[in-house]
Amino acid sequence: MRDVLAARGAPLLGAYVVPEAGDRESAARAAAAVRAAGADLVATATSGPERSRWTSTNQSIDLAATCQDRAGTPALATVTTWSRTVMSLQAHLLGAHARGVTRLICGNGMPPPPEERAWIDGRWAVDAVGLIELLRGLNEGVDRYGLRLDAATHFDIGVRIRAVPVLSAADRARTRRKISAGADFIVTSPVYTPHALDALLDVVDGAVPVLATVHPLRSSAEAELLRRELPDGCMPTEWVERLDRAGDRAAEEGERIAVELASRLAESAQGIMLSRADRPEVVSRVRAVLMRPVVG
Repeated sequence: MRDVLAARGAPLLGAYVVPEAGDRESAARAAAAVRAAGADLVATATSGPERSRWTSTNQSIDLAATCQDRAGTPALATVTTWSRTVMSLQAHLLGAHARGVTRLICGNGMPPPPEERAWIDGRWAVDAVGLIELLRGLNEGVDRYGLRLDAATHFDIGVRIRAVPVLSAADRARTRRKISAGADFIVTSPVYTPHALDALLDVVDGAVPVLATVHPLRSSAEAELLRRELPDGCMPTEWVERLDRAGDRAAEEGERIAVELASRLAESAQGIMLSRADRPEVVSRVRAVLMRPVVG
């Protein structure tokens, strides 16, 4: 990602593509639209506000390959370790590399909702750190079991990390461990105030680029729900009040807030990831406020 950032000369801008039911055609159309609107890349998601449904790692890789092949848009695939053996993860990764999907966002993943969980024998064979270590080994030409590959891979290893105002000592240690394991860049959970990014940036201390995720809010009810569910200080009361005053035009106000927030976050982060690619006009507006040199 450092080469992309250096070539861009301004904060990187990406957007998550989340087509329903893993629809390749809609993914390719969305990727092309946001690319034309000014995005540098797209990402396919498996969890968080960016997801449309519980999406598997192989679907995420397939959609990323589709966006690259059909829309000519650089793509990141989200890879999670939930309910996968190390062997299946390695097979997915090597398959992704063969298809040209080499930029990845690593995460533990989340179990599906309870109503979908009864028929799934799920578990974590390795966590995100183990996944990063697996990828680093492949980049060194060695698989999980120490066997030499015909050729080393060249994965760009990203990791998803939660951004909250206060990080515990355990959170800080785990973030450093992910960087030490081989993470090349970080993609945050959705950030709703620059203050929520400060603790993570303090831990990272410039070791790797940080891309801050921005999620355009759609209603005051959504903002209020997040305010109650997220740790203290994550959701500013100001956003809830602005959305409430906007009434029927709350979604438009949410987009204005997202543009303002992206501009402020770009003063300290190396890039912005928008949580959805279904509004290319929002991508254009964010691109316009990012036209300045990268800080740091």
